[in-house]
Amino acid sequence: MRLLMVFCCLVLFSCTQKGSTQFLQSNQVSLAQPRVMATSTLIDSFVTIKAELKLGDVSIYYTSEGEEPSQSATKYERPIRVSNSGTFKFKAYHPDWNPSEVTELTLYKKGLDVDTIVWHSNSSEKYKGQGENTLINQTKASLNFSDPQWVGFDTIASATVSFKDNTFVKALTVSYLNDVGSWIFPPESITVILNEDPSARKIKEIEPLKSMVSRKMETVNIPIDTEVQSLRIEVHNIQSIPQWHEGHGAKAWLFMDEWILN
Repeated sequence: MRLLMVFCCLVLFSCTQKGSTQFLQSNQVSLAQPRVMATSTLIDSFVTIKAELKLGDVSIYYTSEGEEPSQSATKYERPIRVSNSGTFKFKAYHPDWNPSEVTELTLYKKGLDVDTIVWHSNSSEKYKGQGENTLINQTKASLNFSDPQWVGFDTIASATVSFKDNTFVKALTVSYLNDVGSWIFPPESITVILNEDPSARKIKEIEPLKSMVSRKMETVNIPIDTEVQSLRIEVHNIQSIPQWHEGHGAKAWLFMDEWILN
């Protein structure tokens, strides 16, 4: 008899659970983010972007200048051929469910080919990337900091990049990882010395973070706008993690995947 009562209770509980699922309102369900893929994130002549979310009655809309996609934005219907840099954002919509979160993809113009790079500081032994040319190999990393295209530093990153001949450089783009949950922070500042001339110096300060943020790949641009034969690039990590973070007081990690010269 006792076993029969236990069995009946389990059946009743199961039915109750199933019934509660049936009454879940459609406006309480959000779509998954669309999956976005590019043949490359560095553009030589062009790249192709594909987006998908395998679910009936879903429509994907996108923008190409960094703004939030609404249903009045461009509807994704076929792969997109892109020849200019920019930030693409994709969002999925369904007539019965809440829209998805945005999937973001930033594309960059492939940089100038550098002849040599000479390092004046050492990366972490654990995060050496693909070797001394990793930051000029025209290859971007994924969001995972263990991707071998990332080079990790717990101190200043300093190197001189040189061209075979004098070359006009419009700007330097430093690509870095922002993953504060893993103690990886944006740089504190970047100094660029042109042609080994201390008086020809560019300095860029980076706004410090004031709270936790989502993991993201980011860039900082330093205008050069002159002809150069070499650039000494010094990227400074944060020497003291801010008070709001669990690692406050310690040095922050600095992870970079590419120095792009255009």
